[in-house]
Amino acid sequence: MRRAYLTLVGLMACHDKTPEPPPPPPPPQDGVVLIQPGVPPLQPLRYQLTRGAAVNSRLVYDVDVNSSELRAPMPSQVLDLETVVEDVLASGDARLRITVVDAGIRDRPGAASTDIVRAQTAALRGVVITETLAPDGKISDARVEAGATPDKLHGELDGLLQNLARVATRLPAEPVGIGATWRERRTLPEGGIRAVSEITYTLTSRTGTTIAFTTAAQASGAPQTVEQDGEKVEVTDTHGHAEASGSLDLARYALELTARSAFATTMAMAASDAGPGAERSTIEITIAIRMTSAQGAHSAP
Repeated sequence: MRRAYLTLVGLMACHDKTPEPPPPPPPPQDGVVLIQPGVPPLQPLRYQLTRGAAVNSRLVYDVDVNSSELRAPMPSQVLDLETVVEDVLASGDARLRITVVDAGIRDRPGAASTDIVRAQTAALRGVVITETLAPDGKISDARVEAGATPDKLHGELDGLLQNLARVATRLPAEPVGIGATWRERRTLPEGGIRAVSEITYTLTSRTGTTIAFTTAAQASGAPQTVEQDGEKVEVTDTHGHAEASGSLDLARYALELTARSAFATTMAMAASDAGPGAERSTIEITIAIRMTSAQGAHSAP
């Protein structure tokens, strides 16, 4: 009887033991997730580029800055680009060579055009950027190969690389039809304010190798400290949104795009003795991008 009693107590103790809490979910990763496959027929979306193919395009970039210290639009930056497919690997990855054939600025109402801005933009002429485009649209290994000296045009080159990444269109792994939606999670490049953007794509039409789409995006960033011109700056309330529509020829990497985004953040000097200029300042940046491609593909010389 005593043995049975001890056995019963042991079983009750095991039964009443608090279960271990489940492990925390893994942190979210950058990439693409399909939300809705759309209506049949479902077909895969993949870039299928040909070695030696080239396309000419024009990128027009407008920026408006609004803060306590500055409230003015910037002149439009106009870049003429030539994109050449240097090689296509067995994996389908394409090595692209993007040359800034011409670069200049265009006056906008209320924008202050200075000789310095003109000279910095003109210095982008002849810049060559190489990058690898995966069949699903992921860009990697983007770098400046020739042209302007990076230390003299650091901001302009960073802006160009970010603009080229901004217009890149990611594709889902699964076959999709008209009306399909998928979401891309993208971490903004290092070196500036750290934030995460989630872009939702909607496939509106498909004709041959050309697709049409719309996008809507939201961005946010946690409180952080960044270094700017040797000073530490506290950054809070980072958020933004964007909308775009366009079409893309998957066989030519020819893109027609109209996009608009707004990004805001609050900054304050981190040093305790920063002085009266250290009060918090909210900065809002609005960006409009227009990308057009020349009709008809051609072969590179």
